[in-house]
Amino acid sequence: MLFLKERDSIVTVAKLIEYCFEHPDFKKYCSVRRTKKGDVLRSKQDEEFKIYFILSGIYGLVIQDDKPKGGITRFLGKHDCFGLYHLYYDIWEPNLLMQSLGHGEIMEVDSTFLFSILDQQEEDVFFMVQYLAHELRESQYFCKLTFLKKEERIRKALLKCGLELGTLTEDGIILPRQVTQEVLGRYTNTSREYVAHTVMKLIEAGVIRNRPKPLLIVDKHRL
Repeated sequence: MLFLKERDSIVTVAKLIEYCFEHPDFKKYCSVRRTKKGDVLRSKQDEEFKIYFILSGIYGLVIQDDKPKGGITRFLGKHDCFGLYHLYYDIWEPNLLMQSLGHGEIMEVDSTFLFSILDQQEEDVFFMVQYLAHELRESQYFCKLTFLKKEERIRKALLKCGLELGTLTEDGIILPRQVTQEVLGRYTNTSREYVAHTVMKLIEAGVIRNRPKPLLIVDKHRL
């Protein structure tokens, strides 16, 4: 039995990145490349599956549809990954893409190669259970978000982005420049105009500040 509440797995995404870099076959099965705003990455390429580790930058998981800018279901930052579940389950057509929201850098890894690395670790199953539990929590959060009113969705999105992706300063939490009004609209399923209206309302209330840019969360407890 796995007692998940006792501690975290000694295997982490950051550790997996290290193992890949240190492996003698790194250049054969892995590659590091830079991305720019709008670049799209797919976990399934023909009959192969790729795993992406984020080395820098901010990315969004985007619903795959016919729209040029689909809805964002989650934000990913440094040492997050995309497509890890393919290691154990590949009879599935992914409906999410990973899109770069600005300049960044990722490591692309062959799924079979990564499986062989993870299989050598004593806590491989423990790590995957914790990883999937985290994925489930993120999905549940997004589901809850969809039932809130529009303004509340935007408030919660600002807070989440600030806490997980922002920079803490003496004045408050600085939001990343990649989290634009358009991006917030795609995440909260609201128009860019409504996001702008809500942001101005929060600025007037002294909850956030937009001068100098980027946005600064002054009072996170009121979001």
